[in-house]
Amino acid sequence: MDENPENRNNARISYKSPVTIENLRAGIIYQARMLNYSKHGLYFETDNLLHLGDEVFIGVEYSPYSDSHDTYECLRAKIMWRRKLPTSHFKYGYGVKYSIDYNKQKLRNGNLKIEDDQRKHTRKRYSQNLLFATQNKILKGLAKNISPSGVFIQTSHRLEVGHTVTLVVPLKNDKTAKIKGEVIWSGPEGFGVNFISIKR
Repeated sequence: MDENPENRNNARISYKSPVTIENLRAGIIYQARMLNYSKHGLYFETDNLLHLGDEVFIGVEYSPYSDSHDTYECLRAKIMWRRKLPTSHFKYGYGVKYSIDYNKQKLRNGNLKIEDDQRKHTRKRYSQNLLFATQNKILKGLAKNISPSGVFIQTSHRLEVGHTVTLVVPLKNDKTAKIKGEVIWSGPEGFGVNFISIKR
């Protein structure tokens, strides 16, 4: 199959992966799906409206840029174009261009450095079973990535955006932290939580 049907200087390579999009201006995290990438950018689809020129962080669950495809990476990019998708599962499609030349950076450093993106709160890959409570129910989930400001929880339980949840997160020495948070996006794979308060 031709990987460059549009005869671009940098071929778009088909690659599907769940991604999270963090709007740097609004501070909101959205769920999205990546469908292809190139050396200088990628294409993703989401239900959320973003604006041309917006700077975003894109968290790629299974990065195609890594030697190991189970690697989580975070890339800074700029929204270059948008189109409505009348026949897709999602409402909008976006093309982005990376704000940093990750290809040169990878050659220089050997791997990508999330810290080089100067993110306010670096989101780290994380895998931990936890309990969360909402609407008088105690449910189970799997924390997939975490930062000082929030966490993504993989679960089959659907929660609406705006719901308040209480998380019980295991710590070292058999201790736990009780975290109150707000659901800021939700999808079929789980939901994203913005932390409000933490008690140890």
